[in-house]
Amino acid sequence: MGNDLNQAGVLAAFAAMLAQICEQARLDLRLDTVLIDIPGIDSLRLLQAIALLEERCMVEIMIPTLESLHQVGDVVDAILQARRCA
Repeated sequence: MGNDLNQAGVLAAFAAMLAQICEQARLDLRLDTVLIDIPGIDSLRLLQAIALLEERCMVEIMIPTLESLHQVGDVVDAILQARRCA
């Protein structure tokens, strides 16, 4: 993902990872999608997807930030913010 890190790219990557982890053919996620409303999601799968996204984007989201993630947009923003701070 590297230098082309933007909101749309992170959203697409996160949707693809969640679809795979949640065993869904495809997930149509929006920034305002509530994380607990994603089909097949649970806390372990969510953390797994976030960890994969962190790895792909070469960033780390701090634990206090993880605790405040409620919507897909929160995850996307956290990734982008971590990238700016890296």
